[in-house]
Amino acid sequence: MSKILILGGGNCQLSAVKLAKRLGHTVVLADYYECPPAAAYADLHRRVSTFDIPGCIALARREQVDGVMTIGTDQPVYTAAAVAKACSLPSPIDAETALAVTNKRVMKQILTDHHIPTVRWKLFDEDIGERELSELCPPLVIKPLDSQGQRGVYKMDSPAEILCALPQTLSFSRERQALVEEYYPSDEVTLSGWIQNGRLYILALTDRQCHPDPVHIGVCAAHRFPSVHMDRYPEIREMSEHIVHAFQIPEGPLYIQFLIGAQGVLVNELACRIGGAFEDVFIPYLSGFDILHAALCRALGLPVDCSVLEGYDPQSCSRQVSVQLLFCRSGQIASITPLSELLMLPFVLSAGYNYQEGEAIPPLENATARFGHCVLASEDGRMPEHIAELYRTLQVLDPHGQNLVLKRDIF
Repeated sequence: MSKILILGGGNCQLSAVKLAKRLGHTVVLADYYECPPAAAYADLHRRVSTFDIPGCIALARREQVDGVMTIGTDQPVYTAAAVAKACSLPSPIDAETALAVTNKRVMKQILTDHHIPTVRWKLFDEDIGERELSELCPPLVIKPLDSQGQRGVYKMDSPAEILCALPQTLSFSRERQALVEEYYPSDEVTLSGWIQNGRLYILALTDRQCHPDPVHIGVCAAHRFPSVHMDRYPEIREMSEHIVHAFQIPEGPLYIQFLIGAQGVLVNELACRIGGAFEDVFIPYLSGFDILHAALCRALGLPVDCSVLEGYDPQSCSRQVSVQLLFCRSGQIASITPLSELLMLPFVLSAGYNYQEGEAIPPLENATARFGHCVLASEDGRMPEHIAELYRTLQVLDPHGQNLVLKRDIF
């Protein structure tokens, strides 16, 4: 068996650690938190930040690992590729491609150079000044170039407000510049795929349903399959294949966020990873393809069998999935419905909590405030009923007995 370094020990990476252990591999975990959830299952946990490339390289060399991987998180994709390059380990993408899909400066330039439609954008810093943003039509969105989880992402009504927001955005970045885009009123649709020898297999097209916050935009509350925009599937497939070619992605997972509105289908961003909405749970349910096992094999240089995908078409899949990314109002937690009660519901594929009794839930400003998740499945069209039952079951009570759960029971 092999030894693998997994970057990140949160709930999004928990399944990867468990799978590696179940297959008999030794797991080395890098996560700067003292007790991340996955640490209980790993053979070794070291408090190394997944953003700390030299630290992760040193850990990989010291432990003589045979592979490195991450899932469900953006920036460690580049760290994994850099570790693989430094330690001569297998990797589905090289460090140059990994940089392109984790740094929005590089990403946006490649999209523009290859005429792949995206919202109008500019790089911005304090030296440039708000006058340079006059080419863009407000409202505007400011984003860090190299962060994740909607940290530092704000929608503003004017260049002056963007300038005021710049220091806060840069506090989530290692760069001196930020990305400013025109705000595009649109639905968000996410493609999950697998690339094998340059060929793209599309696994799912989901609606990314976000909290309706006028400033802290893009915080995902749920994913819905099938997407209501399945009629745009041929166009999305063609654009996705163009992206694979433009970014020179030979193998591995692919995750693309599209924006669909009055100007048509535009690309928001992309990543070479399994998504953070527990796609490793619902993609096997929909397609029969175990994308997590495939990613683990590829990280260890083992072959991946895609034969099950030859007859799979997400357009004709009759199953429904709803990933409820659970959020609460801010407050102190006095009691929580036992997780076992959610897992006993016959339509629940997976569930988990990020907070415990006695802890405080922060205000909802980005994805780090997520209370937990629940993946629901249906084969009989009863998903709205299942979601309603989930929220009848789930209670997160404050010391006054008030339920803090923010319900999103629309499918």
